[in-house]
Amino acid sequence: MQDTVDALEYVRQLFAAGCIQSGFFHPLCLYRAFPGRPASARYGITLKPLPAVSFAKNDVGFVDPTGVDHAALGIALNKALYNYMHGLGLDQDVRSWFAGRVPRTQCRGTSSPAPSTEGLSPHR
Repeated sequence: MQDTVDALEYVRQLFAAGCIQSGFFHPLCLYRAFPGRPASARYGITLKPLPAVSFAKNDVGFVDPTGVDHAALGIALNKALYNYMHGLGLDQDVRSWFAGRVPRTQCRGTSSPAPSTEGLSPHR
């Protein structure tokens, strides 16, 4: 959850600074051919059994023991990005896009500098 909030804050700063005009967050997923699948236990996730082999069954289901609702995170990220692409919501706390309690982002606050365009040449 913290990584997601921090990532959205980073993207918000890029939009606010005029560095990007669009974006996309890809949902977390594992694929059959993913070489890190055996290491998935290191990340605390449990893989679901693979379905019977058939055409285009590449995604591997998993259980996240943290209880994070990845689908709900995707909805919040898509809503935030849609608004950012229209110049809306760039001044609000990124946590407001998520339903329920979310951690305070590590990227924003009194100890973090405001986004700067110094030395940047936004592509328009």
